[in-house]
Amino acid sequence: MPETQLYQVLSDSLNSKERTAKVYAASIRRIHREVYKKELDDMSLKFIPKAKTLNYLKKIVNLTRRKNGATALLMGLKAVKGSEKWMEKYRKIMMAADKDYQSFLVSGKRRRPFENAEAAWKTITELYKKVGREIEARRLWELGEGVNPSEYKILMAWIYLKWLSTMSPRRLEYSDTKMVTKKEYDEDTDGNFIVMGKRKWYWKIHRYKTVERYGPQILPIPGPLKVALNKIKPIANAKNHNGYIFLNNKFRKLSKSQFSSFVKWIFLKYVGKPWTQNTVRSIKISSVWKPGTENPITLAREMGHNVQTAVLHYRQ
Repeated sequence: MPETQLYQVLSDSLNSKERTAKVYAASIRRIHREVYKKELDDMSLKFIPKAKTLNYLKKIVNLTRRKNGATALLMGLKAVKGSEKWMEKYRKIMMAADKDYQSFLVSGKRRRPFENAEAAWKTITELYKKVGREIEARRLWELGEGVNPSEYKILMAWIYLKWLSTMSPRRLEYSDTKMVTKKEYDEDTDGNFIVMGKRKWYWKIHRYKTVERYGPQILPIPGPLKVALNKIKPIANAKNHNGYIFLNNKFRKLSKSQFSSFVKWIFLKYVGKPWTQNTVRSIKISSVWKPGTENPITLAREMGHNVQTAVLHYRQ
């Protein structure tokens, strides 16, 4: 069964957003593949209310994977109007995994992939300079629109790091962000935009994890980032006529998973650390979580989460 069919079934039956349904579909297909060693071809999802599937889920050690797996299977049962008895079994696993994970977060046992948050954040905010020196040495600005995919990847690393040096780190909203004029911008569009005015530019974010809770966000683009975006704009526009900045080897918009891998590549290449976007957010919050340093409420708004999330998931 094609994956598109499964996520469409989930989306239609659960009345959920397409991207949410795709996450559920991917989890369901992965669990079926791991349990039954073959691809899923049964749209009725008869494998979910089976002891073999349930026992496999119970044995998953990673609490996040167990919770997410239970959630996906529960949503699958709801979509096909499965038995309430089996839904309750998966619901209990989901709730127990979530409770254990929350206890783990506040226990102080969670290890972070960085020792000193202040030093790590300083490294991140100054890293664009190192990439900038490589760009100058390779004369990539002179090549301009003629850069190849690997060279453009270095330019993307520079603009991403410049972004981090001027604004609080978001999740993966960068991959969905495109540059548009005020006339081209449509506030009803489901996407993220750098809206370029005559004087001021704004990052208007409509697509992010907690948008249903906080609504679309508008963040002013600082001057240094505006200058940097203006510098890369003609090259990005030449490679992708839709206005996206972060592109793959075929100069198409990066997916969120591709952008996540791209971030990890940057920090492995330039710092020698396998830091992810989540690590970057953790470093930022841990580096400023001191009285009088930054307003935690303002910071949470800029980063697209609440203070409780910061305490549980990000603070070192």
